[in-house]
Amino acid sequence: MRSYLVAFLLALGVSALLTPMVLGAARRLRLFDAPDGVRKIHTTATPRLGGIAIAAGFFAPIIGLVLYTNKFAVNLQSDIVRLTLFIAGGIAILLLGLVDDIRGVGAWGKLTVQTGVGVALWYGGLSFDHIFIFGHDLTFGVLSLPLTVVWVAGIINAMNLIDGLDGLAAGVAFFAAFSLFLISLIDGNTMLALFAAALAGSVLGFLLYNFNPALIFMGDSGSMTIGYVFAACALWSAGKRSTAVSLALPILALGLPIFDTLFAFGRRAVRGQSPFESDRGHIHHRLVDSGFSHRQSVLLLYLLCCIFTGAAVITRATDDPVYSVVLVSLTIVVFVAVRAVRSHFEGHAAPAAEELTPPTQPDA
Repeated sequence: MRSYLVAFLLALGVSALLTPMVLGAARRLRLFDAPDGVRKIHTTATPRLGGIAIAAGFFAPIIGLVLYTNKFAVNLQSDIVRLTLFIAGGIAILLLGLVDDIRGVGAWGKLTVQTGVGVALWYGGLSFDHIFIFGHDLTFGVLSLPLTVVWVAGIINAMNLIDGLDGLAAGVAFFAAFSLFLISLIDGNTMLALFAAALAGSVLGFLLYNFNPALIFMGDSGSMTIGYVFAACALWSAGKRSTAVSLALPILALGLPIFDTLFAFGRRAVRGQSPFESDRGHIHHRLVDSGFSHRQSVLLLYLLCCIFTGAAVITRATDDPVYSVVLVSLTIVVFVAVRAVRSHFEGHAAPAAEELTPPTQPDA
């Protein structure tokens, strides 16, 4: 447990110390994310590129272990091919995000790089090959490669799309990393537990500067790197325990960004829009539009992430998805009820306020 704590604290420290440096550099280079009054609902131009600090915080303890000698270092070095591909893929996604933050990259350009990274991971053995379900071992065969690529690109873009409010993506990543850490401990997967501890520390160190009102944004370099780490870790875990429950765990842990992305694509398809066309229909936009403050919306979504985390851990501990289905279903019911009650009271409050307003005197 001490190694996990060291990885967490080292990642947190590197991220927390490096973020102000990145903030200063972004200001000097005038690399700001300007509000547009529609999707970007912050009110002032805010520096981005925070993903540099997050990536550095995450990779610092991992690279440090490669140069150190203990049981974790031995495990990492024994799987050096996959580890090298994992790190190389992370650097490629980070660079893609940086170029997008600085100059902009089209949707198809991003998808091309993400596809290449997914193919590289599949080639290195990080892939969906088979699943044990209902007493049968189902092999994916030729579908393994496209499933792996879709998974990698999907999770990367899901994290990117959820990054719409101060502290939201970083908080979602923290809860998902905590979920991954607990599940890895239950599975006895020490390497993944170490990755999860490092990721939790790196996003928490950045969150110190990113919570509302944010001093800096993570940018696409941060959200896509975080998404990549989760996607790759899920593939790494799938190779250890390819059951229906184990493959459902990362979907539960990342429930908020995954479901928000699926709804976004479905919504755009119904409207005849491109699935990559931006809109203001994401769950965080809807919360703000319904009257919740910026901070209230983020805290409410944090609570939702806690429930998804609990569902994932309970599912793994019991090997029974029924508990998680019940928990998530109750959450959806409560969430819809809260919104309905809030809308009801706001609808009755408006006329009352108008009645208290004295009538306007006619012009003389």
